[in-house]
Amino acid sequence: MEQSQPSVLSRTDLDIAFSSFTGMEGGNLGAALWVCDVAPPSSSVPLSVALQSQPIPGAWDREFRARHADQLPRWQSHYRIARVLAAARSAALPLGRTPISAQEYFDNYLYVPSGWELKLNLFPLPERSDHALPWSGELRKLSVLRVKSEYYRLCRLGGRFQFISSLRRQHRPRVVLCLGHRHARDYLHAFGFENIEGAEVLLQPADLTQRLQVFEHDQTVLVLSPRLGGAQGLTSDVLLDALGTFLAKWLRPTDFPPCLGLTTDTPMAPPANSASPAALGLALSEAA
Repeated sequence: MEQSQPSVLSRTDLDIAFSSFTGMEGGNLGAALWVCDVAPPSSSVPLSVALQSQPIPGAWDREFRARHADQLPRWQSHYRIARVLAAARSAALPLGRTPISAQEYFDNYLYVPSGWELKLNLFPLPERSDHALPWSGELRKLSVLRVKSEYYRLCRLGGRFQFISSLRRQHRPRVVLCLGHRHARDYLHAFGFENIEGAEVLLQPADLTQRLQVFEHDQTVLVLSPRLGGAQGLTSDVLLDALGTFLAKWLRPTDFPPCLGLTTDTPMAPPANSASPAALGLALSEAA
């Protein structure tokens, strides 16, 4: 897509841009396990960059990690995803295989180009690009996106959700983990699970109980989970590990083939409770 200025982008331009990997962290399209969140983290990048089409998935490769080395320790939600995935891998592998800790997974394996997962987002733009401005203020130059409901409508009825659905049909991951019950209908729509009856499962590894919804269709299991953070979400290590173990029910040892990942000269510190950037090699900042 030609790099048009945001103020002159048409509805068709935006639909083309959104019908791509823009606003997604990426990873390995051939992975058996996909993770999908509602939207990328809050961003401070120019709209002229954020609204460009990305025809191939990004990844947290060596270049990306070097560029964001000082920010990686603060990416708490991604660290929680790494913990879930490390637990899923450990539970899926036969006894005797060396497990990978959550920190090691985050440091060396998360979202790598030939790794064990793919990371998507339902909507391409952060819910708020600038914490100081409301949605309409940020996008005042783009009449098509001035009203947030119209933006959601464009994604749902335009190419964005069709793009996600076609990816799922083409690559048929074994498991898609979707984060956040509030957008349950959107997840089912985007992945082509409309009218599929789900089952409720209670995740209760200790005293705390969380509700999951499980849908099976066309050789893929979609697991709808609470968000990995917040007062009502999954935040404890016990719950995150339990969620990973639960996902492993549909995974096989061959879904975790040997992977060199990325080696780092020095270990990164565990993520802290603070804002962070992410996705597509852009300077993004995230609220945990």
